[in-house]
Amino acid sequence: AERVMAERQQAQSMEIDLQCGGVNLTGWLQQVQPDGLLRWRPSLLSVSQGMQLWLEHLVYCASGGTGESRLFVRKEGEWRFPALAPAEAQAYLNALVDGYLLGMSQPLLLLPESGGAWLKACYDAEKDVILMDEETQQKARSKFLQTYEGNMVVSGEGADIWYQRLWRSLEPAHYEEIIAQTQRYLLPLYRYHQSTQI
Repeated sequence: AERVMAERQQAQSMEIDLQCGGVNLTGWLQQVQPDGLLRWRPSLLSVSQGMQLWLEHLVYCASGGTGESRLFVRKEGEWRFPALAPAEAQAYLNALVDGYLLGMSQPLLLLPESGGAWLKACYDAEKDVILMDEETQQKARSKFLQTYEGNMVVSGEGADIWYQRLWRSLEPAHYEEIIAQTQRYLLPLYRYHQSTQI
């Protein structure tokens, strides 16, 4: 609460009118401060929340916003993205809209929490590269499976009934496709994220 109070400013709504891959994106972006977007949740950090903030951040920057976007959660967790040039934000937004449209015609195998656990284990932010050596990839796959399968306390992402409708057990082809979609859609979150907390 103290972090939010320290960064909270007077906010207003920002009108949105963007063209994204043939889709007209219109509406209002709520709670836009002079220094960017500030969001908070009374929950633990998740990749899904980071993805939501990233999407809002891209809309904000593509519409001319010049501030940073922040999401604060419990236990000092946060997602934080710097301002992007409008054309760069538009390009990332177009890729997400293309993915959305693709997902309307066939299942898009994007598991944010499991894929995010994989990416966190193998992405080197300093060098901006995904480490593909066997040892790192074994560790990353292990993190993926821990998040996907869950444990006695926390149910895994694989317990989701919608994923279970797509497959009963996680086959190698599904895993490879999930990793490909993770690199396509989640890598920008980790590339631009500016906090030590993920």
